[in-house]
Amino acid sequence: MLDASKFEIVMAGLKWCQGKCIVNSISLKVGEELFKEQATLLKKHGAAVVVMAFDEEGQAATESEKVRICKRSYDILVNEVKFPPEDIVFDPNVLTIGTGMEEHANYGVDFINATKTIKELCPYVKISGGISNLSFGFR
Repeated sequence: MLDASKFEIVMAGLKWCQGKCIVNSISLKVGEELFKEQATLLKKHGAAVVVMAFDEEGQAATESEKVRICKRSYDILVNEVKFPPEDIVFDPNVLTIGTGMEEHANYGVDFINATKTIKELCPYVKISGGISNLSFGFR
């Protein structure tokens, strides 16, 4: 798996990887055009990709936002870029529930429910989630 905050570093790493690589990550937070450009380059190199549930408005926090952003990403990747759906791994953001803040209490349930819906709406994709985020606020 290649993971870097700068896409040009990811691309440099792809040139050295043997076999199928997974790139962590791209998202719509960079805008639709750059998202498509990045996805096209990754597809050209045969890489799979982790797609974060971010868009131009920010990080998806609610179940409906997670589903909306992942479905939009899927439609762009599969229908426009022609990215193989089996090479898409969505990360719908497992957010911190351990903060003690009431508005964060449903984050775990939102992740689980969004995962189910995303799998139904986006055939062949995989789901990933950083479960350590659940307890980030516990101290």
